[in-house]
Amino acid sequence: MSGYRIRTLQSDDVEAVLQFELAHKSFFELSIEARPDEFYQPEAVRQHIAEFLLLKQQDLALPTLIFNTENELIGRANIKDIDPVTKSAYVGYRIAEHWSGKGVASFALNQLIQQAKLLGLMGLFACVAKENLPSERVLIKAGFQKMETIPQVAIVQDRSVAGYLMWLKL
Repeated sequence: MSGYRIRTLQSDDVEAVLQFELAHKSFFELSIEARPDEFYQPEAVRQHIAEFLLLKQQDLALPTLIFNTENELIGRANIKDIDPVTKSAYVGYRIAEHWSGKGVASFALNQLIQQAKLLGLMGLFACVAKENLPSERVLIKAGFQKMETIPQVAIVQDRSVAGYLMWLKL
C-alpha cells in the first residue's frame, strides 16, 4: 500500500487547488512553464476546474488530485487532450516539493495508465524538459520511451527549454 490515494477533480476543490498551486508555485516554476498571475485567484481556479470537468464530461480529459493518508493534497495528475480517433492522450503531473522523490509521481502515473486502459486508450504521450531528470526517470520507469526532441518544450524562468516527447504503448 502506497499510502496515497487519487480521485477525480471536483467542482468544490477550488480552495484546495488554489492553496496547493500557491504553496508550490515557486517550486513548479523551476521546471515547468509558469501559470499567468491571474490564475491564482479563486474565480480563475473555479473556471479552470469547470473547464477540466467539461472536458471530462466530453471524455476528453481525466483530471485528478493526489492525497496522502492525512488527506493533504500533495499532487495533481491529468490525462488530457484525449483523441478519440487515435485513442491517445497526454499525461502530466505536478507533485508538492516535500513529496518529491517519495514515489508519488510514480503512483500517480501508474494510476493514470490504468485509467487510460479503462478508457480504451492505446497510447499515452508525455512532454518533459531535458533538465527535469526526476520526471524523465518516472516516465521511463513506467515504460515511456523517447520519441523525439522538442527544441522548445516550455518557457521556464524566461528561457526556452528543450525537452522530449515520450510515448507509452498501452
